[in-house]
Amino acid sequence: MAVQTNEKAPQCGAFLFALLFCMLPLGVQASGCQPCNAGLQPVERVIDGDTLLMRSGDKLRLIGINTPELGHWGKPGEPGGQAAKALLQRLVRESGGRLALCPGVERQDRYGRQLVHLSSNNRQSIAAQLLRQGAGWAIAVPPNLLNNRCYFAAESQARREQLGIWKNTPTSASGLKGDEAGFHHLRGRITRVGESRSAVWMNLEGGLALRVTRKDWKAFQIDDPHALVGRNVEARGWLYKRKGEQRLRIRHPSSLRLLD
Repeated sequence: MAVQTNEKAPQCGAFLFALLFCMLPLGVQASGCQPCNAGLQPVERVIDGDTLLMRSGDKLRLIGINTPELGHWGKPGEPGGQAAKALLQRLVRESGGRLALCPGVERQDRYGRQLVHLSSNNRQSIAAQLLRQGAGWAIAVPPNLLNNRCYFAAESQARREQLGIWKNTPTSASGLKGDEAGFHHLRGRITRVGESRSAVWMNLEGGLALRVTRKDWKAFQIDDPHALVGRNVEARGWLYKRKGEQRLRIRHPSSLRLLD
């Protein structure tokens, strides 16, 4: 849906704080994450950079990171996908083929995969190590927010050093063709902001609509979203199409970054 422009006077100081809370000093290391202290379990194989199959038959999806996709069904893989898989395979080998897994607050995704935090045999966060090497993007999907600050700190170091995916800058939202899907990290200017009973909407140049549900919006601590019109932002999440409009749902303040 296109956003509706109306009501309220601008006030966004609290919003700036909420957006920037995850930007920790660049010296924070992957070891700063809260470890998973569960018993070690054998890994059967690595499927891709953020998904594993355990010897038990359970398929696991790492919380806090999204890595580039591998090629499937005749479609080419995304740049960095094979490198992310190879790095995860190396981390599993270095851990003796066994990892500790702790389930998230939300335990399964829509594909039936278990959502987990993983640690190596020396109790180092696997997701943070992947992020520190630029293997993927940090993501925050409530309610699975444990180690969110640490994950974004690890990403910040990789980004500063232009490692892995950070050799390239985020794509301009105005350059989207309208048929893209999947995870994207985009940059653009907010041209309109509006509100419905269920969500806050932010339209970027080119037509992409950022959607934040009312439930998720509470974490942004903003009095008036209309104050964001004209601001340049980076947004990350999964693109989808609804009613002929390309959309991206923002789940947490750390997924939307003000650039000016």
